[in-house]
Amino acid sequence: MSTAAEVRREVEAELAGRIPGALSWRPLASPERLSCGVAEVDKVLGGGLPLGAIVELTGAHSSGRTTLALSTLAQATLAQTTGQGESCAYVDVGDGLNPASAAEMGVDLRCLLWVRIARHGHGEQRRSGGGRWTGLEQGLRAGDLLLNCGGFRVVVLDLGEVAPEQARRVPLATWYRFRLQAEKSRTLLLLLSRAACAESCAAVSLHCRQGRIDWQQTVPAAGSGVATLPDATTLQGPRLLVGMEYRVEVERRRTNDSAVAGNSFAYPSRKPPAFAEAEWRSTAAWSR
Repeated sequence: MSTAAEVRREVEAELAGRIPGALSWRPLASPERLSCGVAEVDKVLGGGLPLGAIVELTGAHSSGRTTLALSTLAQATLAQTTGQGESCAYVDVGDGLNPASAAEMGVDLRCLLWVRIARHGHGEQRRSGGGRWTGLEQGLRAGDLLLNCGGFRVVVLDLGEVAPEQARRVPLATWYRFRLQAEKSRTLLLLLSRAACAESCAAVSLHCRQGRIDWQQTVPAAGSGVATLPDATTLQGPRLLVGMEYRVEVERRRTNDSAVAGNSFAYPSRKPPAFAEAEWRSTAAWSR
């Protein structure tokens, strides 16, 4: 009777022409990474966000998920400073992106394809077989086309305005197809939503939360009527937003992250150890 090792060798010999080492274990190579522009988050992720994968950014409104996505786009579209920026796309389900804010954060709009999808049913398109495309369906279709055509370093699919129960109804097969397309094109698919919906198809899932909001008292400048920041914060006057603090928790990581915190193992499921959390701060443009 043949042993298991002999059977394995025979099978591998038969498949050698099509699948070399079909039954041999091969360690996962660390993926190429793209900095998200926030050193604290890059550190906890072992160098940045993995390319060729789906990365979920979840959280409520004003949780920092869009800010983190725009910061990542700024890193990918570095044409403003290097002349070598790469093309990116933003599928805006809900039509909530502010281009001025994106440009202020360093996103080169010349390298960004903005796919706007109207909110609340306005601008719905008819399907070939009757009925209408919903905003979510249009967004998924646009993301599918962008990943298929390739040529984009980062594709953002913003489902932040989609109710969590609707996003969770997206079939897992859809996210699996997106994952394969991202791997093939070496594209980072950033999925923004209020709650996780890609499940096991996401290589990394980050949950964003709002922390402290920093305000500072202002006083009118003499003779100008313009509010300025005083040296002391005890003066009475209008308050000015000067910055916000965000917290990011790694809820899922299934890539080979041997560089993270000195560990040589991967996290195949939810809830990695407690050290996988970071805090970072965003400063208002007018207070810089």
